[in-house]
Amino acid sequence: MTVIASGTDLIPRMRKRQIAPSVLVDISSFQDDLRYIRQSDQVVRLGALATLTDVLESPVFKDELSILHEAAGLFGAPQVRNVATVGGNVCSATSSEDLIPVFMALGASLKLIGAEGERITPLKEFIVGKRATAMRSSEILAEIQFEYPRERSWTGFEKLGRRNMLFISLVSMALSLSLEKDFAVRSARVALNRVAGRIPDLAEKTEDFLVGRKLSEETIAQAQTVLASELALTSDFRGSATYRTEVAKVFLKRLLQRCYGKIRGLA
Repeated sequence: MTVIASGTDLIPRMRKRQIAPSVLVDISSFQDDLRYIRQSDQVVRLGALATLTDVLESPVFKDELSILHEAAGLFGAPQVRNVATVGGNVCSATSSEDLIPVFMALGASLKLIGAEGERITPLKEFIVGKRATAMRSSEILAEIQFEYPRERSWTGFEKLGRRNMLFISLVSMALSLSLEKDFAVRSARVALNRVAGRIPDLAEKTEDFLVGRKLSEETIAQAQTVLASELALTSDFRGSATYRTEVAKVFLKRLLQRCYGKIRGLA
């Protein structure tokens, strides 16, 4: 069984004979149940059928959560954003999906529903390989959920490809940064479209290095070195591993400086 909603990823793969599902289950008619963006009790919830245009137009994704607005604005063309869903992006489970690093940086969990009921699983544990997930054959993704950023927190997103839009990322990075009252790092999540292999993941060594430190130029430079040491990237026709690593280091510095500046400006 293969679930389809808008098919912006699945149908091109079927046309290229990369996949040949024996059964397609269309859930696009479940708009009332699975298409929503809500915030309550400091928890943000996105139904799996919410589109990228829904994300762009939602008042929820501003200020501390502008990361989702930034990522959605760089996603495809307007025609694609009007139908492409957040659930489909997550379930594609590849390094070309921009929302996965964003949701990882936000510490998102997924609500899966199926014949055996519902369960919640962290996004990091959901993706187990390229185009491979921990979803059971009888389940569908119903919702992405995460906590609204705490006080003295900010988020940001960077992406590089051959063009500004309609491209597969060479490197994309999402950052969630929280500071203590003395502006030392309380927590940091650094997510990339590739860390080791070809699936999105968190740069956990870099995160651990940042916690407890104040973001001086020296600290940021050291964090860049830690990031480079934990990346195990591969080269392909789009770019070399060395180039991707250097871009990731630049993105880390840029995002840390931007988020730090935003938090300091609001203090």
